[in-house]
Amino acid sequence: MSDYLVVKILDTNSFTLPNTLIYGDVELRSASSDSETELTILKESAEDHKLDFSRYTYTARISTIVHSDTPREAQEQATDRFSTILDLIMTKFPTSKVELSEIGFIKNLESGETIPIKKWEFTPSLSFVVNHGNIQQFDPINFIFSQKTELSERFLKSLYWARHSRHENNRQLKVLFSWFSLEALLKENIDDYIGATVCFCLGFPGKRRAQNIDQEFMRRIESHPKYFFWLNKLTIEVNNIRDFRNDSVHDGFRIVDCSKDTLALYEQIMMYGTSRCQQAVQHALLNGINTVVEFKDYLPFIFEEFVRVHDVHGNIIHSFDSALTIRT
Repeated sequence: MSDYLVVKILDTNSFTLPNTLIYGDVELRSASSDSETELTILKESAEDHKLDFSRYTYTARISTIVHSDTPREAQEQATDRFSTILDLIMTKFPTSKVELSEIGFIKNLESGETIPIKKWEFTPSLSFVVNHGNIQQFDPINFIFSQKTELSERFLKSLYWARHSRHENNRQLKVLFSWFSLEALLKENIDDYIGATVCFCLGFPGKRRAQNIDQEFMRRIESHPKYFFWLNKLTIEVNNIRDFRNDSVHDGFRIVDCSKDTLALYEQIMMYGTSRCQQAVQHALLNGINTVVEFKDYLPFIFEEFVRVHDVHGNIIHSFDSALTIRT
């Protein structure tokens, strides 16, 4: 592990500072204190995020020193610290957008290496549509949009929250928005626990419900050496995510109250859980199912149509294993 200095620039609509402020192990300083070397690196970071650096010339810089294994972990650890201080500072500047920008750098204090903060993961990109003729086809989007059923309305509300989750950078909010998406899609009433249905759509129906699915198909899915491990663990973790949702919404639970490794696992479960549940409901809508109760009744038959063995083994279990390895 090494000591890293993490520096980020605040949002353009946040605030400027005439002098340095210290809050515990977090420092806020004026933009005028940037060295020439730091300016060059910050501009490189802005360019990678496709941001106009000239708009960030005056906003304050926030920094801290953390002890981490990698620069990426250092950034995540620093962001947790920054979050607490910015929450407090927001009370002083209620009309400002007290948030972090994407621009910053990380310096290894042992080796002296300084790197700009760039995109760590996949980001949305331009899609190219190939022309199939001048007459628009009546595709699944048209069909679902034309439906005025309970299930179609649920599907549209679920997509709304899923889109917010996809474009959210804060991991806690990503998880919460994904859970809201699943509730909008599957929850029948205030007491309905949707966890079992989420696990079902992920390819883990549970031993009792699996009896209603073609047994040869189930044997192929269960052939993965970690399948039953995740069958049991998912039941626990999805319930934990529900508690995490309730704590966050009702008790003011903050991102710093949950470890980054736990959030990383929750994020993976919610990412796949949301997409696979929406796939299952879309399949149901295209086959004339109109209510969530009817959807759940037919779920074993839908399971055989949309679940793919290679997806459960190669994508879902592999991603959960990777997140768990990081966590432990």
